[in-house]
Amino acid sequence: MRTFNLIQKEITSSLITNLGLSSRESLIETKFILEYVLKKPYAQIYLDKSIDLLKNQEINIKNIISQRLQKKPLAYIFKEWDFYGETFCINEHVLIPRQDTELLIDLVLNKYKREIKMNICDLGTGSGIIGITLAKHYNNSQVILCDISKEALLITQNNINKFKLTNAKTVFSDWYHKLPKIQFDLIVSNPPYIDIDDPFLKVDELQYEPKAALFSENKGYADIEMIVNNAPNYLKEGGQLMVEHGYNQSSQVKSIFAKAKFLSIKQHLDINSKIRVTSGLI
Repeated sequence: MRTFNLIQKEITSSLITNLGLSSRESLIETKFILEYVLKKPYAQIYLDKSIDLLKNQEINIKNIISQRLQKKPLAYIFKEWDFYGETFCINEHVLIPRQDTELLIDLVLNKYKREIKMNICDLGTGSGIIGITLAKHYNNSQVILCDISKEALLITQNNINKFKLTNAKTVFSDWYHKLPKIQFDLIVSNPPYIDIDDPFLKVDELQYEPKAALFSENKGYADIEMIVNNAPNYLKEGGQLMVEHGYNQSSQVKSIFAKAKFLSIKQHLDINSKIRVTSGLI
């Protein structure tokens, strides 16, 4: 039986030495690894002080570290990641859930009462984190989750099944093209919005993420323009569109909303005081 401190030090040292992570970053990743392998909260692991690792757990930790040293993100190694307090299935056909996107959920929950009955559409759903989270909170609403990737929709359906939702449905569609002929009270989207020439795309970990879900033509605005310009045809009168975008795109996105004749256009700050979501009413 080895001490908690020894096992933690072995993992953090490897991450710092081989990946160049900071002490803080390595500790965070070590926490995730230990929680995943031991199936216990980190606080409980810490309080135990000593860890009697089973053989398969030792092998699992070594395999995780080996993959991580290839710069594969932990989320893709675990094939799951947390979003808004729940754990979602993912793989390399979908983006890793990010805390930034939780702003979209906060905005919807702050605007609409839980008992309301709505038709909601999650455009470019990926793993389904946005639409599924909304379906869980709005039991009386119907949520359509669409994506052009059939592989992504398999993950979405897995997550719908995991949470036993009866008010969420997947649709294979290139944005609006194959949506059912209904009008929505709310359309939400976290579309591709990174310029293909953006140096951000050269980050090692991003090489594992699906490029089609990351970058967009026209300096990152092509898909946002498609979504915003066509949304009035799919929204009820008084319906709302909410779109996540880059922190440096707020001015241009606001202009796109205005040109599409949206009303009550608002821009919303994330936890870092950056404008990351723009919304408007029809």
